[in-house]
Amino acid sequence: MEDVPYTHYVKHLIGALARIILLAIVLPLIPVFIFSISLPATLALMTSTFVIEYGAAPVGIGLGLHPLYVLFVLVCIAIGVILFLFDIFDALGEHSERVAKFLEKSGERAKQSKILSKYGIYSLVPCVMTLGFYVCPPVAWIFGWRRDVSILLTMAGYIAISFVTVLLSLGTFYLLFR
Repeated sequence: MEDVPYTHYVKHLIGALARIILLAIVLPLIPVFIFSISLPATLALMTSTFVIEYGAAPVGIGLGLHPLYVLFVLVCIAIGVILFLFDIFDALGEHSERVAKFLEKSGERAKQSKILSKYGIYSLVPCVMTLGFYVCPPVAWIFGWRRDVSILLTMAGYIAISFVTVLLSLGTFYLLFR
């Protein structure tokens, strides 16, 4: 790796921070001011989403927020965090020789396994449902899976489990399966 000026690292960091602030903080707050949604309830939902991910749906529902808005906030924060993590990992891979070698070795190992190279990326759907959105970007990045497909599959799994959690919070399943 060549010597890269310090400002190059700062540009990556500022870009990643700007993206997560816009997607995970600003975007969920816009409807608060447009539709007069409770700011304290929204901040509680946002904070709990960063900590317990889709498990924060009952918090939002319990605080009286509309279920679609709760789902919107969960999705905004998830995509913001996922993109932030990919940005940070990309910067590490680009600027650290040790990390670049690690990525190359893990990518080669993943390609040697026919099952992992062909179907491994689909494991992101159950992975996000069980382990959360903080785990999926590092897994996808280490195995060298396509970023766009990784994000799509991770978000599909996250939206599905978030939707189920919102429905459970509303008691919908109880009413359907009594």
